[in-house]
Amino acid sequence: MRIQGKIALLAVLGLTAAGLIAPAVHADPTPKPRAELVPAWDTPGPQGSTTYEVRSPAAEDQRAAAPAWRCHLYVSDPQFWRHNGRWHIKGIGRQWCTGAGYIPQGPRLTLQRYLGLGVWRNVHRTTIAWSRGHYAEMQYPWECTGSGSEEYRWVVDGFAQGVPRARAHAYSLVYLRAIC
Repeated sequence: MRIQGKIALLAVLGLTAAGLIAPAVHADPTPKPRAELVPAWDTPGPQGSTTYEVRSPAAEDQRAAAPAWRCHLYVSDPQFWRHNGRWHIKGIGRQWCTGAGYIPQGPRLTLQRYLGLGVWRNVHRTTIAWSRGHYAEMQYPWECTGSGSEEYRWVVDGFAQGVPRARAHAYSLVYLRAIC
């Protein structure tokens, strides 16, 4: 009798516990926006910053071959940023120049998404932030609208109109893996 009573008690407790634990109703299938920085694994060129210059065409020997101008580029790592309830991938590109003959000058930002097999696709490209001074900056927050996990990077292109017109670029030091 004692064994049957224990079995009955366990059966009642099991039914009670089963009634307390209900399956999730209407679970949201879309993942919450999130992001993480991952080390850059593709190194197609300078990362983070770089310098480019044009030498004076009138220089005849190495001592007089000082550059007519030199420009420094900087690109930020992608930032996952929330603004007005929406998620954005923000980037900053800067260029500052010294010397003479580089004006006008300025940076342009491009956000790229990784497609696979070493291929990056341009998602958004800004216009060039032309400046007649020695410093120019471009900031852009792109509204993150993706599906699933995607990797993004910023590229900054620097332009200087001297003789001849010059251009250089730099890539983010890290990538942003984001679910938007």
